[in-house]
Amino acid sequence: MAALVALPAGSQQAAPPSAPPPVPPQGEQAAPAGTGPVITKQYDDGSLYQGTFRAGRQHGQGSYKLPNGYEYTGDWVDGEIRGQGRARYPNGSIYEGAFADGRPEGQGRMVFADGSTYEGAWTAGEMTGEGILRHADGAVYSGHFLAGRPDGRGSMQSADGTRYDGAWKEGRREGDGRIDYADGSIFEGAFVADRRQGQGRLTLPDGMVYDGAWSEGRIEGQGRLLQPSGDVYEGAFVNGQREGEGRVLYGNGDRYEGGFSADRRNGHGAFRQADGYSYEGDWKDGRREGQGTARYPDGSIYEGAFVADRPEGQGRITYADGSIYEGDWAGGVIAGTGKLTQANGLVYEGSFASGKPEGRGRMTYPGGQTYEGDWIDGQPEGQGAARYPDGSAYEGTFHAGKREGTGTFTRPDGFRYEGAWAEGAMSGEGVATYPSGDVYTGSFRDGRRNGQGVFRYASGREVSGMWTAGELNLPEAVAPPAESSEQPAQ
Repeated sequence: MAALVALPAGSQQAAPPSAPPPVPPQGEQAAPAGTGPVITKQYDDGSLYQGTFRAGRQHGQGSYKLPNGYEYTGDWVDGEIRGQGRARYPNGSIYEGAFADGRPEGQGRMVFADGSTYEGAWTAGEMTGEGILRHADGAVYSGHFLAGRPDGRGSMQSADGTRYDGAWKEGRREGDGRIDYADGSIFEGAFVADRRQGQGRLTLPDGMVYDGAWSEGRIEGQGRLLQPSGDVYEGAFVNGQREGEGRVLYGNGDRYEGGFSADRRNGHGAFRQADGYSYEGDWKDGRREGQGTARYPDGSIYEGAFVADRPEGQGRITYADGSIYEGDWAGGVIAGTGKLTQANGLVYEGSFASGKPEGRGRMTYPGGQTYEGDWIDGQPEGQGAARYPDGSAYEGTFHAGKREGTGTFTRPDGFRYEGAWAEGAMSGEGVATYPSGDVYTGSFRDGRRNGQGVFRYASGREVSGMWTAGELNLPEAVAPPAESSEQPAQ
């Protein structure tokens, strides 16, 4: 913009030429009451005057030339260029209009050597007052001048279509003004030294509006920014970016209030979504990072560490039903070591993966049953030990949450089974010892003696053979004790 108001070389002042000396009396002289004949006079400095005289001084109409190329034709009064005239300056500029004391004074028009023109008021050889300056590049200034420069109120229309209307000082925009840019943007506000400074409002064609403080042409200080999306920011700016404390009301109803840095949420801040989700805590580069508290629409509350917008590290979540988990998180899900206490009384403490028990852990069920051992995908899998409310216990392998493989089951009444299991029941080869001291060694299926087996009574008596659904198939055999006590609780 500064280039648009720079004046053409030699435009600020049309300096008066050295006045030719008065002509000494030489014979016939012009009468004092009027002008005499046209006289041509060559002076010692090389200047040449051709025109009328009065009382020995140039007076009336005359032309004057200097060796440096300056030429003037027009009115003279008592040896002084005064009145209407035309001057050509050594640099090629041409002025037509009023003169006084050898300089442009009053109304006149200057055509500068570069093709620029000025038409308007002059004082002491300088553009002063109201006038229009048309630059060779197409820019046009119309308004007040002082000492050869725009000063006061005026408008500048640049060649690219940009227009400024407002206050000027010493050739630069200073004070209140308005710029209409070629792309449709509009700025209204204060200027200092040709830059936007102080309070101002910028409106862009896409609907973005900034209203607030400016410094050295940049958005800086407190302000309000309306985005095309409907988002509204109110707060601090530095170098055109959100920096410091501020608040945003988003077009979708979300809200944020807190710190900003480099145009992103940074530091401490509170964010609330229209759907009821909220977060208050640390931010880094626009993402939740550090310590914070998140409240979810379903009523759950998470307190702890965040990385890249998701729970990561140590944290505690209280679910809407009262269940609580406290421990490790990774990628926004429960993973690592922690403790889960459900509202129904179930408690798990151990390793997790993808939000489920995985690895080693201990589960205490609401009824008092416990399991401690290996877990896969939220179920007992591998080696473990289960203890039941009635005092019975199982140690061995599990599959899909059930006793399967090889294990030992005991009851407080003295019953003991050691052997194979399938689908939670004694199935396969095993040894069962009954409270009476009787011992069965052989095959089981679905918790009963089934297949080949040997039954030894505590008395030493022994029977063997094929068994079906707990009964020996041989008719001559003596039936062993009833099996109602064999099957362990699941």
